[in-house]
Amino acid sequence: MVETTLSETDIEFVNSILAYDAETGIFRWRVTRGGTARAGSVAGTPLRGYIRIRVRGGFMLAHRLAWFVSTGKWPDKDIDHINGNPSDNRIINLRLCSFSENMANKKVQHNNKVGLKGASWDRKSNKWKSQISKDGKKIHLGFFYTANEAHEVYVSAAKILHGQFARAS
Repeated sequence: MVETTLSETDIEFVNSILAYDAETGIFRWRVTRGGTARAGSVAGTPLRGYIRIRVRGGFMLAHRLAWFVSTGKWPDKDIDHINGNPSDNRIINLRLCSFSENMANKKVQHNNKVGLKGASWDRKSNKWKSQISKDGKKIHLGFFYTANEAHEVYVSAAKILHGQFARAS
């Protein structure tokens, strides 16, 4: 999906067609625009957990629009959903971040068989391996006898390397 960007001069236009509720994170159409876009209806459609809204002929992610209408500036960085829920677009759940910080706050991947971040089985050593990424570089944290040990080391490293963006699960 190619995302459209807006300039500060577009804020009036966005506010004329969309109403944003900062407490719920929900956008509603102010005007009827055809199709399902009726005045008062919830704006946007889901896309891989995120909400996207068609504005000016292109799609915009609702969390970026929420930032825009709340601050008056189009975000020049990534936006992180603090609680990890990509459809929770309340302004208190959003923060500017680097790509690396955003990746640090990801939940454990759905294909992670053991369900613990930072822990994976290493066939060569017949042990659990722990590793973490920072700024696109993988850092090997060691080999362990249990997945929990590998995960615990990951969690400790994440707190140091990722600070407020660290997510244990």
